[in-house]
Amino acid sequence: MKKIFTLAIAVIGAVSANAQESWYVSTDGTLRSEYVANSDASAMSVVSFSTTNVTGTHTSGPIAGYIDGSSLPLEPNVDNSWGNLQTKALSSDGSVAPFYYVQGKGNPVNIDKVTFEEVITDDVPTGNYRAYWDDSYYSPDGTAGLPTNGTYVTLTPSVDGTFKVAAWVNKGSREIYVVKGSDAIALALGTDVTVSGYINGQNNDVAEGDPLYGYPLYQESIATKGTEGGDAYVIGAGNQAVWVYLTFSATAGETYYIFNKNTQIGFSGFEFTAGASGITNVVTDTTNDVNAPVYNLAGQRVSKDTKGILIQNGKKFINK
Repeated sequence: MKKIFTLAIAVIGAVSANAQESWYVSTDGTLRSEYVANSDASAMSVVSFSTTNVTGTHTSGPIAGYIDGSSLPLEPNVDNSWGNLQTKALSSDGSVAPFYYVQGKGNPVNIDKVTFEEVITDDVPTGNYRAYWDDSYYSPDGTAGLPTNGTYVTLTPSVDGTFKVAAWVNKGSREIYVVKGSDAIALALGTDVTVSGYINGQNNDVAEGDPLYGYPLYQESIATKGTEGGDAYVIGAGNQAVWVYLTFSATAGETYYIFNKNTQIGFSGFEFTAGASGITNVVTDTTNDVNAPVYNLAGQRVSKDTKGILIQNGKKFINK
């Protein structure tokens, strides 16, 4: 009877292919110089960034609201600036790096879907109009389209990989979305997107004097508030601010949008790991079978004529 064993290969080449790359708004408490609002106040402000395998944007504005009036369309109230750089301390001695983030401004909405309605008082038309925003807010099924205004982040990888996006949500009762640009449909929190991080008020249970005493507890897995309706996209208790990491698999060429529903979201940055793990389980025959399959160091089945270091029958050999 032939003996079978599992060969676990840690691939040297995968180290570079799967190297982690990152971009953060700050690493030392100083906001990146790219954060300068567009000089045209009526135009959107955009920070564009890139790493080896990722391009992205962080937008703000430009329309913060509309001024009520008697003439349509109403005059927009513009604000295309970002909020200030904020810091959340996570330990008293700096042993846990602070969480830096840009405090967002502006509703992430599809501005083309904003309509105007006449103000009715005691069933009598007043001749004055106001903006009606409800139809412009994002819907998880994609029917309202993607944001074209306000604070949101886009990330586009050039290769398959995994994102870990750091974000702050001030109003915990509001939904947070990771959305595919190709169909405007939200990824499911808890399955497609895992959530880790910190919830305001849920602190470490350590002795007084410990550097973590009185500071938020890091939670490896944070569940959504519920599964019904929008609650499926509400993180944690739903009534507290959170500083979280949203981790999800990404497809090459797909653009992912990250934003909060009808409120601000703070963006800290992201990490991206390209490719698969590079560790493959290969079931190999221990006998010297000349017809046994041949694998490269990535665990991929290849032709025996392939050049380089190969594996057959559980043994490595060099094919020059």
